[in-house]
Amino acid sequence: MIEIDGLSKNFGAERAVADVSLRLETGTITAVVGTSGSGKSTLMRMINRLIEPDAGTVRIDGVDTREIPLTELRRSIGYVIQDHGLFPHWSVARNIGAVPALLGWPREEIAARVEELMRLLRLDPERLGPRYPHELSGGQAQRVGVARALAARPRMMLMDEPFGALDPVIRQEARAELVAIQRALGATILIVTHDMAEAMALGDQIAVMDGGRLAQAGTPAEIVLRPATPLVRALIGESERGFRHLALLPVAAALTPGAAEGEALPAGATLADALSRMIWTGARRLPVAAADGHGAGVVALEDILAAGRGAP
Repeated sequence: MIEIDGLSKNFGAERAVADVSLRLETGTITAVVGTSGSGKSTLMRMINRLIEPDAGTVRIDGVDTREIPLTELRRSIGYVIQDHGLFPHWSVARNIGAVPALLGWPREEIAARVEELMRLLRLDPERLGPRYPHELSGGQAQRVGVARALAARPRMMLMDEPFGALDPVIRQEARAELVAIQRALGATILIVTHDMAEAMALGDQIAVMDGGRLAQAGTPAEIVLRPATPLVRALIGESERGFRHLALLPVAAALTPGAAEGEALPAGATLADALSRMIWTGARRLPVAAADGHGAGVVALEDILAAGRGAP
């Protein structure tokens, strides 16, 4: 859906983005990760032309974004930033319905869409709809920001450090909500983060920026197993590579027939989840439940270690 071709941007003598090319497939999440000043936010803002590139092209479904009227382009792309950017003197409901109202949706349709999104994001419409942003918790305000970005049913979303201000528990919940919503709606999402763990948890594709250039792009497994540069290796964390690899592998990758004592791991667990449980319980074998709740088999420590040896 989104093709970035040779994109570059300078601010005076400072090179922010240099000749970056990247393809975002329809219905996937691409996480752009890098240290501060690596150019990741500038790259993202050139997609919806909040920043105009000096060179290069962005195409959406094959159409150069310079050929799309600016207002139409920005209204077609959901945009979420770290501090959520809600209008302080507007109610939650009015904030969420802002873009549909600009697009001329009927009032009844806007109200229905606002209620639908609030319930989807676990925001009580009756209790929170009339409130103002300063009356919300940080987690609630962030979810309202996501709801506003989704309101006009965009096929694309740009998210700039959307969870950076949240505490760890809410942040983990927000990540899970984002993935569930993205899978349900089929949206194409680009999310900017400085956190490699977040990129691994969210991204179908990870793009690593370094000094304005694209250091590497690939699946989470490709990034972990074959880091292309010292920076990519450092962002992964040499001491964490094995565990990050296990976090990408489903427990089914090491499942064998049999039975074991203890609480069963859920069918959707990863090998990292299994290893963590073993560390805390001292068990060397764990039962694994099937999707229907019945026993699926067992996972053993030696099988987990063998599966994790894919990391060189």
